[in-house]
Order: sequence, then structure tokens, then C-alpha cells
Amino acid sequence: DRVAAHYGNCQFCIDEETNAKNNGSGCKDTRNMEKNHKCKDPFFSRHYLDIYGSRISSPDEQNRNGNRNKKPVVIFLTGGAWIIGYRMWGTLLGRALAPFGILVIAPDYRNFPQVNIEGMVQDIDLSIQWVFDHVEDYGGDKEKVVLVGQSAGAHIGGVVVAMKVLDWLRTERRKMETSAKCKEQEVDDVQNESRVQMSPLKSTYSVQQLCGFISTSSPHNLVTMRPVFHHLGLNASLQRRIFGGLGDDQDNSLVQNEYVFEKWSPYHLVMKSHMEYVNLSELSGKVCSGVDEFKDIFPRCCVIHGTLDKTVPVSEAIAFISLLKKLNIHTVLKMYEGWSHTDPILEAPMRGNHSYHRDIYELTCLWTERKEKREGIGEHERIPMRSRHLTLFDERHPMLQPICPSVLVEAARFCNPF
Repeated sequence: DRVAAHYGNCQFCIDEETNAKNNGSGCKDTRNMEKNHKCKDPFFSRHYLDIYGSRISSPDEQNRNGNRNKKPVVIFLTGGAWIIGYRMWGTLLGRALAPFGILVIAPDYRNFPQVNIEGMVQDIDLSIQWVFDHVEDYGGDKEKVVLVGQSAGAHIGGVVVAMKVLDWLRTERRKMETSAKCKEQEVDDVQNESRVQMSPLKSTYSVQQLCGFISTSSPHNLVTMRPVFHHLGLNASLQRRIFGGLGDDQDNSLVQNEYVFEKWSPYHLVMKSHMEYVNLSELSGKVCSGVDEFKDIFPRCCVIHGTLDKTVPVSEAIAFISLLKKLNIHTVLKMYEGWSHTDPILEAPMRGNHSYHRDIYELTCLWTERKEKREGIGEHERIPMRSRHLTLFDERHPMLQPICPSVLVEAARFCNPF
């Protein structure tokens, strides 16, 4: 089953309207804000999400007291080169996981040229906030939420996770900067980092509320991906526009234009978060209660990539996993031999191969077990076949049967630009 919900509760829009009035912009900016965000008419809004599994009863849904168990939640962020993303790309994942007691939520987000990457990140951040605020109305458990992304969706998800970590660290740092010396240091840091500072996200959930993050076929490092993007048809000007820079080179802010690729790279955001953690540790001796190491701030991570991915080279996954392991962040790496960029979400499940769906299911089972929530797993540790509260993932289920003949899937693969 699929239920659509509007996650644009207009709280961000209310904030913008308040800011417009406070800045003396008056009704003109307010009218433009309403036109841009479609607050008065959500029919045309991109702030919708699909919920799969809210009406399905799983075999293990009843607990010992006869009450309904709340379901683990998977938020799936679809790809689409930041231009053609659409939430229906999550349909096959929803079909695969819903029968086994997982609530799958696939949010839409605005694409370029309606917004650049900053607007996309804000949309996804808002959708995650909506999940924590409302998912229990649909039978989900807000304490068992796993974030999953594919391609551009995985990139945006990685940015959100890293930015939430960075925001948390900077908040802790501000709490500790009480002496005049610290405040003087803060001024120096702001002056030195004025070019690189990012506005904090507006959501109120904590990144530690996420049980895990699964990144699939993601361009983790936009700097190293620039020539690949150009080869695929995204020229330098278009790349800069998507990621927040100016499209032309005849501008004094060319350095700033180039920096946007670091600014919106999960790879560089993780490194920046670690630098902030080191500075905070030197300032206080410890970060805060319950956080002993940098890895404790991040949710558990899994990086998935196909070895024949020609859209995002497998070297992206290897470099990112190396960084995470260097920083001792709990990470699992899974390589799919012979798989392309879109095999996990399209070609493989259409042929009845649900290896990707099985991995998401089993990681969700592992990560959402409450008693194991603070325990990490190593790259080579075996992922359990099932959770105590969920049924076995059985690929013989009617919803997991092949959808198309292999010859049609291969013909589609030949035409697939990704």
C-alpha cells in the first residue's frame, strides 16, 4: 500500500515570513514566499512523501500483550542527478520491505533549476524532521529510523548527516566559549572561516536519533567528481549553478565558485566535522556527557557501490570508506560485483534479484535493535538474517518475483543513460 503525505508543514515558510516582516520587506516578499513555496496550494508542491507499509500487518506485528509493535522506518532518498529526482523511484524498495514489517518513506524534494543544492538539503532535512514528528501516526517507530539514499539522494543525505554533526559540534563549542580568550578565538575563527561558514539547518532532531545511514552509489567528493560530471554532460557552468556558485567565470568570486564543491561534499564535511571535534576537545578536554569519541556522534554507516558503476566510479566509495575508517566511524562496505549505477534500485529487482533490498532489511534489523543501539559492527562482521521482532526476508514472497523478462531488462539497461 502507498499513502502520500505533505511534509511541508510551512514552519520554514513561517520563519521566512517572520524574517521578511522583521527586515521590513513587507507584504511583497511574503507574497513571493507564498508563490515560491506553494504554501497556499500544496497540490503543486514537491514537499510530498510516499509511505509504504502503513496498512500492512506483518506476521510479527502483535507483541506478547496483544498490542501492535511499532515498525522500524527506512527513509529512502531517491537520486536523479539533482535535476530529475522523483519519489516514485522508491517504489520497488517499498514493495520489497513493506511485507516484512518495515515502514518505507520516500520523500520528494525540489530539483534544479527550481532550487540549488541548498534548497534540496533544506527539503530533505525538513522531511526527516516530519518523520520524527509524525511517523508514529502511521505505525512507525521514531526511535528506529534508518536513512538510505541512492546516487544524488545519497549525496544529499550524506550532506544532511554531516551538517547535523557539524551543527551539533558548533553548538557545543558555543556553550563552552565563556571566557574572553575563547570569545576572541571565536572572532578569529569567524574571520578566517567567513568564506567557508555554512548556515545551520533549521530542524530540531538530533543526528544521534538516526540509527544508521546507508549510502548507495553516491558521489561523496564533488571535487574529484567534477571531470566525471563534465564527461556525463554537466558542464562546469551547470555544475556551479547546481551547487550554489555563479554560472560564469567573469566574476571576482571565482574562488568562491570553486569552493562550493568542497562546501557540499560529504567527504569534506566529515573532515571539517573532525577538525571541529578536535578543536572542541582541546578547548574542553571532552565534548559532552555520553560522547567519548568522534565516532559516537555519527550514526552507523554503510557504503554500497557497484563495481561496474560508470556514472560514479567505485573509487568514490573506496576513498570515502577509507576516510570513515581512519576516523573510526562505524562503517560497513558492500561491493556488488558487476552491478551498474542503477542496478540496486531498478534492473536487479526487476529481474527478481533483491540483494540490495535484503542488505537494507538486515542492516535495519541490526541497527534498530534497542539493546545493541550503542554497539558498533566491523566491516567483516556478519549481518544477522533477522531481528527478534521482524520476519525472515524471503525472496519467494509474491512481491519479490521478477517484474519483467530478462530480455526487456537488458534492453532497458542498454538505453539507460546512467
